[in-house]
Amino acid sequence: MRRITALVQAKAFEKAADFAGQAQGQHPDDLRFPQLRAHAFFELGDLSRAIATLEPVAKANPNDGPTQLSLADLYVRNNRRLEAEQVTRQLVTIEPKNADALNYLGYLLAERGQQLDEAIRLVRRALEIEPNNPNFLDSLGWAYYRRGDYVEAEKYLGPAAQQMPKNATIQEHLGDLHAKRGRWQDAVAAWSRALEGDGEQPNRAAIEKKINDARGKLR
Repeated sequence: MRRITALVQAKAFEKAADFAGQAQGQHPDDLRFPQLRAHAFFELGDLSRAIATLEPVAKANPNDGPTQLSLADLYVRNNRRLEAEQVTRQLVTIEPKNADALNYLGYLLAERGQQLDEAIRLVRRALEIEPNNPNFLDSLGWAYYRRGDYVEAEKYLGPAAQQMPKNATIQEHLGDLHAKRGRWQDAVAAWSRALEGDGEQPNRAAIEKKINDARGKLR
């Protein structure tokens, strides 16, 4: 496990996938190995093999949260959002107090801009379990934003952004909220933090366009 993790951190994804496959054969009950193998394939840009690695494991282990959520995430990245929703809904049914699953499903619906009342209920349930989780606060704020309730959205996006000032996604969400409320200088600041943030690489071109448009309004 340590060796595979070290290879992933060193971006030696081919070797990591190979070792994880060997380990999976030797220890079929340890679900960390197929998760690592799928992650390595994803990093190599082989999304099909990543999904093929996890699908049978997820089917055989429907109550394993990390495996189910990893598969759902791969479906999202492959634009198979309905399948991601199905996987996550099944997990929520099996484990109704799985905060990560509740939040993931709520965020999926919020991103889609549909069933927003359900999205809010789901994320609120997650927050009952982990009240100050900044990722959950962001999801709830984003659901309110997508519903057009900007005052309520700010109650959650603001604290989430304070807790995670370098998270690109959260900072972009906060910037979008500021823009909707006409706070162009604050929006530019948040979007600039998004460009400098950690985690997943943001859509730089889209954020830079937002910043340029906002600066045009300021002038």
